[in-house]
Amino acid sequence: MALNLIDIPVQGSGWFKPTDNQSAVAILLEVHSFERQRPTPNGPKDSILADITVFQDQAALASGTPQVTKGQRIEQTILARDLETIVGGATIVTLDQIPPTKPGQRPAWVWRPLTDAAVRNAVIAYAKKREEQTEAALAAAPDFD
Repeated sequence: MALNLIDIPVQGSGWFKPTDNQSAVAILLEVHSFERQRPTPNGPKDSILADITVFQDQAALASGTPQVTKGQRIEQTILARDLETIVGGATIVTLDQIPPTKPGQRPAWVWRPLTDAAVRNAVIAYAKKREEQTEAALAAAPDFD
């Protein structure tokens, strides 16, 4: 009998900060859950729990050395709601800001689909390699049957 190990998605890595990642060349989002109007100290917010892999620059992309954060919360309204439909899946994006629609508002953060095919293919290759390494490690683990 094979052991089917599944990670339990838990928040262990704080909150996603768009300003820290606004110049990233690619962001791989693996979305675990969506909670509508989750209670927070700042009032209820729509919230995503995700594993986030950020390639801050071309060097990180080329070397396959991104910043990986498991179990991070995304609570910016537009960012969270845009990911609601892909719970259980993944997407590759970048960040952008849209101008405010009313005076006094701040610019809103939004996801942008990654359109650079070479960058997208490099992120996919990284994810496949990571998955293969995980499968190899599990296959090498002792079987106590």
